Amino acid sequence: MPELKFANSNKKTIGLNGRFLVAQRTGVQRSAYRLFRSVIELGEEYNFILFTGESELFAPEWQRPNVQLVTSPLSQRTVFRNHIWEQVELPRLARKHKVDLLHSPANLAPISYSGKSIVNIHDLCFLVQPAWFSFTFRSIYRWLVPKIARNSSLVVTNSNYSKNDILSLLKLNVDRIRLTYWSVDPIFYEFNKPYSERDDRIIFVGSLEPRKNLRGLLKGFAIYKKANPTSRTQLTVVGCENPLFADAGFSRAEVSNDVDFRGYISDHDLAELFGSSRALVYPSFYEGFGFPPLEAMAAGTPVVTSRTSSLPEVVGDAALLVDPFSPNDIAEKIAQALQPEIAQKLIQFGSKQVRKFSWNQVGEHMLDIYSEILAKDS
Repeated sequence: MPELKFANSNKKTIGLNGRFLVAQRTGVQRSAYRLFRSVIELGEEYNFILFTGESELFAPEWQRPNVQLVTSPLSQRTVFRNHIWEQVELPRLARKHKVDLLHSPANLAPISYSGKSIVNIHDLCFLVQPAWFSFTFRSIYRWLVPKIARNSSLVVTNSNYSKNDILSLLKLNVDRIRLTYWSVDPIFYEFNKPYSERDDRIIFVGSLEPRKNLRGLLKGFAIYKKANPTSRTQLTVVGCENPLFADAGFSRAEVSNDVDFRGYISDHDLAELFGSSRALVYPSFYEGFGFPPLEAMAAGTPVVTSRTSSLPEVVGDAALLVDPFSPNDIAEKIAQALQPEIAQKLIQFGSKQVRKFSWNQVGEHMLDIYSEILAKDS
């Protein structure tokens, strides 16, 4: 491998763990991607080495004077190999290229790395509710994540709720945790139809897993339809099953024709779908942050979400909050969100709420964290 050369070799070098870039891009991967883009765009005082898969070699967002890529044969199909690379090869590469700080943004990091490091831990759901995950997933994460957290110079998380979970479950000192809220991709602001022109549809976005409570939503939607027999409202479900998670607990054969399953779609298509729907209903049991409510607000879409975990912290007073364990409450809140006068208030409040979150602010805060760690003695 040829020696990496930067235009200014006197800058400190940040190593970026880009293993996540070869995975299917869902919530964690999308946030990590935007985070890296923000720190690279704002961090002109640093050089960056992005350690990732060969598919990223010519991606335009990484073509900057202060960015170099070190690629390895990682792919979405080689999950086990990717794990081994992260634990064995990544520490070796970071040492070889003499990075001053290694940043891992997607929950996992090498446990053997002895240099300065940061890890973003999004939530500890696998410890709070292990039954929601496959045996393999929860076993690996329950063993790895506590060790990663203790080995890292700092842990960064994205809500006070997750911060408190990390303090109580991982027993870290509060001075080793930093909080920075995430934001939404700008594309979600681009497809905002007037409410009167939207399709008669509500939308759910999330993996088809127990934590997301799609089963409860389907029950609530059925109750809503029974109470409103003339309603032509449809429910569109965006998301896929994942072998990492337990079964979502429902059979598609039992679902009415008013429910449309779309599977995984691109951010562009998701933004367009948000912008043409009358409400997002997101009754998740547990979220470390929860992107879909903010994405919906960016698209001018009313939000119904849970009053549990981090979700009230994220949505403020800009959403209708439900008891996710009550299908009747979900049905009532669907009916309320579809009333035009309530919808307009939610759209107005949502527009203000989502603009409190900015990827520029996230990037600037992360650069401050870099500076803090690099200023400390090894």
